[in-house]
Amino acid sequence: MPTIARMQAVLARQQAAFLADGPASAELRIARIDRVIALLIDNQARLCEALASDFSWRSHDQSLLADVLLPVRGLQYARANVRRWMRPERRRTELHGGLLGAKAEIHYQPLGTVGIISPWNFPIAIALGPLAEVLAAGNRAMLSFSDQSPATATLLIELLAEQFDETEVAAFIGGAEVGAAFSALPLDHLVFTGSPRVGRLVMAAAAANLTPLTLELGGKSPTIIGRGADLDNAARRIWGGKCISSGQACIAPDYVLVHADDREQLVASMQGVLQQMFPSIADNIDYTAMASPGQYQRMQRLLSDAREQGLRMIEINPAEEDLSASRKVAPTLFIDPPETSLVMQEELFGPLLPICTYTDIDAALAYINARPRPLALYYFGPDRAEAKRVLARTHSGGACINEVMQHLFQSDLPFGGCGNSGFGRYRGGEGFKAFSLQRSVFSAGWFDVLSILRPPYSPRLRQVLGFLLKP
Repeated sequence: MPTIARMQAVLARQQAAFLADGPASAELRIARIDRVIALLIDNQARLCEALASDFSWRSHDQSLLADVLLPVRGLQYARANVRRWMRPERRRTELHGGLLGAKAEIHYQPLGTVGIISPWNFPIAIALGPLAEVLAAGNRAMLSFSDQSPATATLLIELLAEQFDETEVAAFIGGAEVGAAFSALPLDHLVFTGSPRVGRLVMAAAAANLTPLTLELGGKSPTIIGRGADLDNAARRIWGGKCISSGQACIAPDYVLVHADDREQLVASMQGVLQQMFPSIADNIDYTAMASPGQYQRMQRLLSDAREQGLRMIEINPAEEDLSASRKVAPTLFIDPPETSLVMQEELFGPLLPICTYTDIDAALAYINARPRPLALYYFGPDRAEAKRVLARTHSGGACINEVMQHLFQSDLPFGGCGNSGFGRYRGGEGFKAFSLQRSVFSAGWFDVLSILRPPYSPRLRQVLGFLLKP
């Protein structure tokens, strides 16, 4: 059966099973989560090998960190909290009804089937991360994997089929046509991670069914270096995040804003730290290649544009190796690139990093605020008041102070974007709420305190209204 037709048939089966079986118990939800944890832990070596195959080379250690450990921690967090999340949430009743036996509550009810569209850069973590709270909320799930990571997608589909009947969790692989058809399915919620451009297409397709969305999009995430910051420490942490999957991450630092007086010292620190991390690149198992030939060619286009515009470029290739026979790209700094350069117009998604200068912190904030709201923002510096000012005067999906990307690795913090970088949250229990019907339920008490609100209206009602409407 063709993929699109099979997706439609599986969704119909999941919807029928959901209605027939009723809400999943806490025990079943935990058992389903445990199956996903086992899938990851028992097959970690095979998953790392598949990722390395798709990328032509990807660091196994980075894969274990970002595509195995990260979702495992999220799944374990959901497992530990699912019973607490499932409890009705008490709210205050009006007119002192609670004293007379009335109850106001929010009941968390499974929606049905939640769809997850996972991209090629972190195909495991971005699929199984939200799946943790989808299952915790008692839902069924359908996953769509990119055909740009075929080995990983094929292995995940096989492993999920071993753990789940397709009426519980089903997975598919395909390109743009399959992704468009998946977005148009009458799902009960849809999670998409990808570019803002594709996000708009997904949103348009989902609108036909009024499918609620969680959109995790990208953007140019800035890093601000405040005066007095430890520049070696900042460089070490920036590269530590930027070099996870060679920058092919939606929350990787995209450009750095540093005071003009500190620029050259920061550039020197960035060079020195990188040389310590990667004394060689070509055969270094810690250094990841571009995920596809198309991604590699995009890096070359950005580099060619920078050369044509005469940008000051610093390629950091300590062993001066010829990398042209591989899909590896050497880390490259661009010093004060103009706005017309492609590295300042596009989300980089690679080991390229512009270093831009500012003269005062307000100018740096104005620069950020003049652009679409990013998925992440990072600040380095010892000035707590300035750090608070940066957070108060900017918007981003998440932020770190004196670190990069670590907010994603905190299981109790929700993850998501804002504005151009998306909307909606999962992780930290927010996904459980997003993937549940938050049903408001009022239960009457033993005394009918609201009887005065029904006709025929009495003078007593007017007295009560007069009391309640006092300024």
